[in-house]
Parts: sequence; C-alpha cells; structure tokens
Amino acid sequence: MVSRLRLLLASISVGFGLGLLVCSGTTFAAGIPITLTTSPVSLNLHIQPGTSQTQTLQFKNSSSIALPVSIDVQVFGAYGTTGQAAISAPRPGDDSTQWVSFSPATFVAQPNVWNSVKMTIALPKSANLGYYYAIIFKPSIPTQSTARTTAIKGSNAILVLVDSGTSNEQRQVSVTNFSVTKHIYEYLPVDFTVTLHNGGNIYVPPSGDIFISRNANITHTLASIPFNTSGANVLPESNRVFKQTWTDGFPVFQEKYLDGQPVLNGKDQPEYHLVWNFSSSLSKLRFGKYYAQLVLTYNDGISNKIVTSEVSFWVIPWKLILSVIAAFIVLVLIIVSITRWYFKRRLQKMLELTKTNRKKD
Repeated sequence: MVSRLRLLLASISVGFGLGLLVCSGTTFAAGIPITLTTSPVSLNLHIQPGTSQTQTLQFKNSSSIALPVSIDVQVFGAYGTTGQAAISAPRPGDDSTQWVSFSPATFVAQPNVWNSVKMTIALPKSANLGYYYAIIFKPSIPTQSTARTTAIKGSNAILVLVDSGTSNEQRQVSVTNFSVTKHIYEYLPVDFTVTLHNGGNIYVPPSGDIFISRNANITHTLASIPFNTSGANVLPESNRVFKQTWTDGFPVFQEKYLDGQPVLNGKDQPEYHLVWNFSSSLSKLRFGKYYAQLVLTYNDGISNKIVTSEVSFWVIPWKLILSVIAAFIVLVLIIVSITRWYFKRRLQKMLELTKTNRKKD
C-alpha cells in the first residue's frame, strides 16, 4: 500500500493503522514543489527476542531535482482517540531505536524513481512486549523565503509496530462506549461511535461486526456491518474511537458532490441530499425501533475473546408519514365530496320526478 504524503511539519503527528498524515505543508526548493511518497503506510511485525527480521521500505521523490535523504528512527505513542500517533525521541535509557538498521542508511533520491531501503530490526534476548518505531525519511531540501511565505523542511514517516511475543504480554480490550449520534433518525444513514480501551501492555487490532435487528435479542439480522476492516490498532493503555455507518436504506441521505468534490455548507460540513433509488426493494424502507449489537473479537494470546455491546434507536420518516396522511385526508375529502354530490343529484332528480308525477295527477 502506498501513502502519498506532503512533507510533515516540525511537530509531526501521524495516524497508525489507517493512515499517516495529520498536518502538512508544501516545501519549495528554489521555487520547485517537493512531494515525497513512502510505502508502506505502516507495518505490524512479529519478532521473537534474539532474532531479527528484514523488511523493504520504498521512497519516491516526485520532483524535478535530486535530493539527498537520510533516515532517522524515533518512537511514537497514542495521540488522542482518533487513531493518530505522536512521534517523539526515545526517552533517556531507551536504546530500542539502536536495534534498527538500514541499508543504505543514506542515499540520493533521483526524480520520480523508487528507492528501496532494507530495514533490519534485531531484537536482543532481553526484549519484551512491544516496540513502536517511526521510520523518518529526511530529505536535505534547500529552503527559501519570500515576503509572503517561508518554506520549511519536512519529513515522511513509516510507522512500525513490533510484537516480541513474550510470555508477559497481556491483551485486554473493552468497549467503553457504543452509541449512535441521534436516538431518532428520519432516514438512514445511522452513525455509530465505538470507543475501545486497551487495558493490556501490547497493541491489539480488534475486529468484528455490528448486527442490526428489529428485536432486542438480535434473533433476526437485517444487516451486518464489518468493523475495523482496515486492521487498525489500539495501543496499550489508550482509548481509540471508531466510526461506523449503516447506509442500507430506502431512501437514504447521501453527501452532495459537485465536479467530484464534496459540497460544504457555511460551517465546512458536508451537505446531504435525499436519494430515492427505486431499484431498491421496498423492504429497505426503514421505520420503527431498531437494535444494534457490536460483536468484537480479539486474540489475547491464547484464544479469541468476544466482547459485545448494544444500543437502540428509532427510524421515523415523519415527513413521508405526514405526506401519506395528508394524501389520505385529501383522498377521503374527495370521496366524501363526490359522494355528497352524487346523493345530492339523486335527491334532486327524485324531487323533480315527484313534482312531475303530481302535476300529471
């Protein structure tokens, strides 16, 4: 998987498991924009203490000039709850970054050419638990200043998570929150928020499904939403928030797009419009109370553990219901009016016939 990243600012904050970039800037060398590409986005490695493992990293300089590049190793930890990671220098006494070596350690990246770097991680026999490395590619970029802007030097990072597989590892994941953004929806989508806490001492990539049903026992499933298909990790002693969406309805709100770009409102939020896909089955018309159950699985090192959580919500298409009621009332009024007109005409004819008969008599 290739992640195309703009050069990161001096304070680097990147996502792990889902992506890397949080803050970015455009770097110029003598007026030439510099864009760097690294691959993969992240690596999950299992290395036993006393052994080593070698992986190939890729770097590309998408500019018109050659750039000298050096490689640095730092560490990272959880940053907030949105799946981002904060890169920092190792703490005093932490020599784990010295276990990582590269071949070559420096190179000249020619324009639009992929450069392969062999990364070797050799764990000593004393290694235990997990290690979280940020492999930083640091190009030597000449900077220039103008009256309006000042160019910056930046770097790209690949995140590497190492599991040593030692016997003192503890994996424990709990669901601290499983909720919906609203308790009553007019139409789908329904947005779920899942907050997980890793109470263990090693990273865990949880997986599972969210099952939707009309009954609290979830005995009849209407829909199944895969959870964490990207394999994102939850770092030890941290929380992480996941977002999932149920969109399988008729009709359904969808984001507006113009020329391939999302349309935003005055608050820079996406605008939505109601889509009626009449090729969908009417069984997807959502109405009433629904129940959602999160079934989460993770491996604690011995067996697969299952964690569940439930939430309920309503889908009430009130505008559609009011329209149907209004149409029904109009139809009833029309039928009543026609009926009254019909009987009035019959009564008039009967009266006229009675008068005619009296005159004959």
